[in-house]
Amino acid sequence: MQKGIVSLVQKIKHVFHIKTWIIEYVLVGIILIAVALISHKGWIEWIGVLAVFLNFGYVQIADRMEEKEAQKFHINKKADIECYWKLKYYFYGKEILWFAYFLLLGAYSALAGVILFLLYPWWRKVYRKHHPLK
Repeated sequence: MQKGIVSLVQKIKHVFHIKTWIIEYVLVGIILIAVALISHKGWIEWIGVLAVFLNFGYVQIADRMEEKEAQKFHINKKADIECYWKLKYYFYGKEILWFAYFLLLGAYSALAGVILFLLYPWWRKVYRKHHPLK
């Protein structure tokens, strides 16, 4: 199944001549829009959609920077940013707390965002398994 998902992304990249991050961003946008439409919470939910959408872009960049630092460390036994490995601990800690908070508030787009963010590292790991950094 994992290879099938990666193959699908590769086909989309080839057909539309776009990068992986754009496909990720579009998919997250579609999911967030669907959640907002289904929730019927009005304009406040759309603020949440925009916040989660922008935060996802931030997570994408942070993840790619972490990948590069890990690669540098693996090759040279030294990274430019020595604390890069802490990023995952902070990431999972904040997402678990945000999940509880958003669940109690009933902020559905934000909850969807937390789920997407928690799935994202798995996706990147699967993607990098089939497409390692050069």
